[in-house]
Formats: sequence, C-alpha cells, structure tokens
Amino acid sequence: MDLPRNINLPFFAYGIFKPGELAFYRIKEFVKNHSQITVDGNLKIRDGLPLFDKDGMWHVKGYLLYFNENSYEESYRRIIEIEPDKHYRWDNISICEEKNEEANILIGRSPNRGSQQSDESSFNGRNDPLFKEAFQLIDQTIDESGEYCNNDYKEFFKLQMAYLLLWSIIEKYVSFRYRLGEDIRKKVLKLSTDDYFCLLLKENIIEKREVFRSDKPNDDKIVLDKENPSKCLDYYYQIRSNITHRGKASHKDYKKVRLSILELCKIMKATIENAFNESAL
Repeated sequence: MDLPRNINLPFFAYGIFKPGELAFYRIKEFVKNHSQITVDGNLKIRDGLPLFDKDGMWHVKGYLLYFNENSYEESYRRIIEIEPDKHYRWDNISICEEKNEEANILIGRSPNRGSQQSDESSFNGRNDPLFKEAFQLIDQTIDESGEYCNNDYKEFFKLQMAYLLLWSIIEKYVSFRYRLGEDIRKKVLKLSTDDYFCLLLKENIIEKREVFRSDKPNDDKIVLDKENPSKCLDYYYQIRSNITHRGKASHKDYKKVRLSILELCKIMKATIENAFNESAL
C-alpha cells in the first residue's frame, strides 16, 4: 500500500489505529496532539474489522491524530506496514469546512460486501465476542474437564474444540496487532517479540513437553521450552495442527491438549489485556 497523497495531513483513526485499540502502539510515540471528533459516515464491521463507509448517512466517532513535526512520513509508513490494502484505501474527509481542513482516513474497500452495520457509532475492539464470550466459554470448558480422559471421548472433543476456538482468538489478535495480510504462522511467531508474552510463558508453562506432527511423524520433534518463545509457539501451533489433521485421541494426547489450553488461554488472555492497556493514551 502506498502512502497517502498528502502525508502532512492529520489522520482520522476510527478503528484498530484508534487510541486504546490494538494497532495504536505502532504510531503512539509520534502523536503530538489528538482530539475526539465525529464525522458523517457509516461504521461497518466485516469479520470483526471496522470499515468506514463514506457514503453512509450516520455518524462515526474517532480520534483526529496530529503527529510530531518531521514524523508524518514515518507515522504513515507504520500504518501501511500492517498491510491494510486488501481491506482499505486512502481517502480524505473534511474536518472543518469553514477552514477547508481535511484529514487522511482509511476507508473500507467495498464496505457493503460481507459486512454488517455496527450497532455503535464508535468501534471498541475489547467488545469483540472472540475477546469476551469466547474466553468465557474456553474457561468453562477447562473447568469442566478432568485431569485424565478416562476414555471419555466427548470430554476430549470438547477440549479440542475449545483449543481450536482459542486459536481463532489468537489469529484475530495477531492480525489486528501485527499485520492484516501475510501467512498466519508468520504473524503468530511475532508474539515471540512481545516481552510481556515471553514473560508469561516463563511464568505459566507447567512442564517441558514434546510433540510430533501427526501427518509427518518421522520429522523432528517439537519441544515446548519456556526459554525459547519461538519453539513454544511452534509447539502450541503443532498441537492445533494435529487436532485439525486427525484429532488424536490417546490418553497422552489428552494431557498435552489440556495442559496446552490451560497454559495458552491464561497467557493470551493476559497478553491481549496488556496490549489494550498499552495502547491507551
């Protein structure tokens, strides 16, 4: 995605780049002044992603962000690094007709396709069902699970479903936090650069474990080592992949899935909460 035509204009943030949202950290250090404003348009939601519809007849609340002098280009580069071009395009909106002032804005591409009208005029990522109700359901499933399988395959399947749901949460988080495009596994591995996430790994991993690929059992084993965040992510992701490929069902596999969901749910819940808190002004 290219930079906006005029990089010296302020930026109207209504979605994931808004203060308090997951991607704001990318530009937070460059924000000199900000103000909350309301503009004409519709707020649409597509797969949890907020889209501005310039032709809408309602109102959208957001923040007008002014960047530090000589940092406008870098600020806009930080924005386009998240690769929003499949979902957005640059446009301008009027912020003061009397003074003929404008701001840059990312408006939705084909905002009416596959989207729904937001119930609110202001986007709040914390209210995403995957970050609220999904975590509640996972916690409930964990609480209802036993330490051992005891040949209860229904209980095992519930844990597997909850683990895949947890990965839906993770995939949405890393997309909004790091990059909207790109291979999902590469985005997941970016979690290894998050110091808070790495600290939580050390605090919450119960024991060292290993797993093999269910589709390629002759490959090298993957070891869960809390001192190596990338390997930890490989391990947790492989547990997910094994469920997707075959749904393994031995007592040993039950323990691996249960421990993984116990650890990773707690880690991700705290990581996401911390990310929202860090994005506040």
